[in-house]
Amino acid sequence: MRISSARTGEKLGTIVTELTPRRMLAFAAGLELGDDCYLDDARPGGVAMMPAMCAAIEWPLADGNRLSELMGITLAQYRSVGVHAEQDSLYHRPPRMGETLTTTGWLETLRQTRAGVLMTCRYDTVDADGAAVFTSYNSGMLRGWELDCAEAGSSDRQDLGKAVPVGGDMQADDVTIARHLPHIYSEGGPIWNPIHTERRVALAANLPDIILHGSATWALAMDRVIRARCGGDPDRLKRFACRFSGMVIPGETITVRHRPDGTFDCVNAGDRAVLSSGIAEFHSA
Repeated sequence: MRISSARTGEKLGTIVTELTPRRMLAFAAGLELGDDCYLDDARPGGVAMMPAMCAAIEWPLADGNRLSELMGITLAQYRSVGVHAEQDSLYHRPPRMGETLTTTGWLETLRQTRAGVLMTCRYDTVDADGAAVFTSYNSGMLRGWELDCAEAGSSDRQDLGKAVPVGGDMQADDVTIARHLPHIYSEGGPIWNPIHTERRVALAANLPDIILHGSATWALAMDRVIRARCGGDPDRLKRFACRFSGMVIPGETITVRHRPDGTFDCVNAGDRAVLSSGIAEFHSA
């Protein structure tokens, strides 16, 4: 399939999200996180937003409806070949329970690669006064497709570096992925695609089984890094970015490997990367 680069730079739309206790509690519970900072809405200031929730807030603009329209293809065609390739989120200040956020999305760049067309979108989320709260760059690969040029559009995003070296002062945390985790994450997010929950659909898409959402794997790695490097305080996270390098099959155990300098990756039981080139940055305590 050949697609046009003519629509790069166009707006995906704007959505408004209220950070209700129900929404924030459900997201944390969908990752099976039991910390008071995420689940006790009676604490002073209310619950903290698990920072990975930004992907769920952006999801209505990232689910493919508007993107497929811009590229002149059907939603079914988009979903049949599209996979999450990278997520890079910047946190300007902590979101607060009860506030209303506005998110605007843009199709920034398209680039031809050997694997297909790499598409990057930018999502800007601001508060009621228009001040920046978080910004995300979400890249997806349209596998096997062709672009009408080598690349189109522009972005001020910093590229991720090379794979993180193993060894040194690396800390490794094992995370067992429950078979039901994609189901509760789909509803708690809510971020839904049937390949994550319906085995018949996953097999028809030539997948070996249902697979965990890339954003959920990213969130679980984020949780382990926040615990180890921020004393469990999610408000200290400034940036969290990585490439999605492999699938996670529910029921298996993955290992998040991270270092004091903020670099991280994640491997499966066979030592194959599922997240790579990870970068975590933190606000001062």
